[in-house]
Amino acid sequence: MSAAYAVIGWPLGHTLSPVMHQAALEELGLDATYTALPTPPGTESDRFDDVRTGNLAGLNVTIPHKLAAFRAVDRRTPAAERTGAVNTVIRDGPRLLGDNTDPYGFIQALRQFGGFDPAGASVVVLGAGGAARAAVIALLDSGARRILVANRTPARAHELANDLQASNGAPIHSCALTDPRLTQHLSDAQLLVNTSSVGMSGGPAPTASPVPPDHLHPNLFVYDIVYRPAVTPLLAAAQQCGAPTLGGLEMLVMQGAASLQQWTGRPAPARTMLTAARTALIASESP
Repeated sequence: MSAAYAVIGWPLGHTLSPVMHQAALEELGLDATYTALPTPPGTESDRFDDVRTGNLAGLNVTIPHKLAAFRAVDRRTPAAERTGAVNTVIRDGPRLLGDNTDPYGFIQALRQFGGFDPAGASVVVLGAGGAARAAVIALLDSGARRILVANRTPARAHELANDLQASNGAPIHSCALTDPRLTQHLSDAQLLVNTSSVGMSGGPAPTASPVPPDHLHPNLFVYDIVYRPAVTPLLAAAQQCGAPTLGGLEMLVMQGAASLQQWTGRPAPARTMLTAARTALIASESP
């Protein structure tokens, strides 16, 4: 019998998950399908029940259902517990296991596709939402030396920094995006990570960069987890000043590959998934 996997969210828009997962399932020779299921708030419990009963073999979860998934599962992985959200639901008999593959996807993309190891690095993270939390967790686990979380609303950055304050000795600081200290931190940093929506197509500031271009420098690796557009204003500015860069598509693929491996027990063909996702992204951005 064919297995069915899906992603739920609201709205889902032009999600790339079906095309990249279907490409992987076909390469693995599995009789399975992966579809997008737009799921309005208040109806997500039906999708979790579909996994519990076997109508779905596994589920990816995106905004706004990650907290609902966290509450609905029977068990959670340490990554899910630390992030406080579930983006992957795995069927374990009649029980549901919840995972969050974002920290893994974040760091694996940075290492494998960016060629950057954050061990010992000074890092600036822009944003203070769920993606920032996943990034900071991954950076701490990877041995980052110092992390500054900068956000438009400084109270949220402060809350995130306090909540994740490292026990491994790496200090986590926080400030507002307009704080003059951000300039100094960036000049000393080896890695800048944007997890905010600034520069995202369809977002509130699609043509803006979250930091002024003159704050960037060639010794700063710039990682923007936004993947629409493929080259954000931040990445364009970084490339112009000679800084190495990485976009968000690779993180999307690596977190999806981790989900697929848990569902199937087979290593996911990440490069096949990346090629399929990139092709679909380019097609969707074409006029």
